[in-house]
Amino acid sequence: MSSAGRIRAVLLCAALFCMSGGAAADTIVLKNGRRISALSAVEEGDKVKYLTSAGELSLPKSIVDHIEKGGGVPMAGGPGADAANLAIAPPAAQPISGGDSDAIERAVVHDGSIDRPYIAKLESDARGGSKQANFNAAMGHHAAATFEISHGDMEHALADERTALIYDPDEPALLMNVAYTHLRRSEYKQSLEYLERARRAAPDNPDVPKLAGWAYYGLNKLDQAVAEWKKALALRPDAEVRRLLSHGSKS
Repeated sequence: MSSAGRIRAVLLCAALFCMSGGAAADTIVLKNGRRISALSAVEEGDKVKYLTSAGELSLPKSIVDHIEKGGGVPMAGGPGADAANLAIAPPAAQPISGGDSDAIERAVVHDGSIDRPYIAKLESDARGGSKQANFNAAMGHHAAATFEISHGDMEHALADERTALIYDPDEPALLMNVAYTHLRRSEYKQSLEYLERARRAAPDNPDVPKLAGWAYYGLNKLDQAVAEWKKALALRPDAEVRRLLSHGSKS
């Protein structure tokens, strides 16, 4: 069996294992026709929240057509559906030069919420055009996005991270977080656009090929997914990538 074939088998078995144990699968059907298999899915306000092996995630209700409740069968042999449920952590935190990002993060996220008035002040300061003020505004939105990702709020995380890029468009950490958020939303092509920008800015960062492999897997380009994950392992030992490659890395 080829590397791609073994990857498909390993991920399919993992998905089936995670969805076993008596829980009936729900299927979220997006308006673009994509189907996302979940342990359970519910509508809450303007979001659809769903449980996967990666934890609780959410989608904007505006992009969801309907939910097929209970008794659904995981999308066997469908990498796009399996990819939506991969338990891949966000990119490793990268030091970002230009200022005290830790202090900005503490000021933006405190008492369990995001301080939007403080972010607005950072944006107001950035209108002066100074490099430092732009850095601060980027870090403010980046801190908000990181908090939102940790709470499964991918819609607002994407908005914040893309706003951060307005102030610092070539920062690899911001580019990878936008890519990661697109991946969590099953938007694989959009993710690759940001990952290619991140690769140009940081060619030796192992998180770029790790996330690119995920994107290619979601697009059913299994050979390219394997190649990217092998690149990631060559740059840094990673238990998540080893699990994805499994026996396929030996061929």
